[in-house]
Amino acid sequence: MWRLPNPERLGQRAGLLHVLGVAGLTPMDWMDLLANPAYRHVLLNHIPVIGLMIAWLVLATGLLLRQTPLLFTGLTLIAITAGISVPVANYGDAAYPAIYDILDGHSRDWLDYHAEVADTWLPLLYATSAFAITAIIIGWARLRWLPWVSLATALLTLVAIGGVSVVASAGGKIQHPEFRISDPP
Repeated sequence: MWRLPNPERLGQRAGLLHVLGVAGLTPMDWMDLLANPAYRHVLLNHIPVIGLMIAWLVLATGLLLRQTPLLFTGLTLIAITAGISVPVANYGDAAYPAIYDILDGHSRDWLDYHAEVADTWLPLLYATSAFAITAIIIGWARLRWLPWVSLATALLTLVAIGGVSVVASAGGKIQHPEFRISDPP
């Protein structure tokens, strides 16, 4: 029979999970949690940040090594990871009113700033995804053009990584006052 591990043996972090009852959630509890747009936002919001960095590295490696399969893989990863920003933004918008009501003054200011910079940078993420999809189509139709459209996508993705990093930094400061060096701009 499977039993929960001894929290003392696994360390402080496992003990915290044990105390919070995460391991003891029923399937209905998980479904309720997944129905919460704030939870879905937090669950997915790392994908555009980390995913775009990894996708860019794959694409840059493909460019350096002149490997067609790596170029197509990098472009596909960029299209997917930048495209994930659509549901991330939708879940964030849906969660905003409920989250705003439970925050204090400084956290509310950071939530407002996070929403503002997300609205500013999201069109670039959408464009990056669309550009990567277009680059895949062009590269498939005209293989000679693949390195050039891949290079253009790589440059656009670098800008998108900068933008999504600004959004993520502001989002992290909502619940983590230890990361706040100043008030939101």
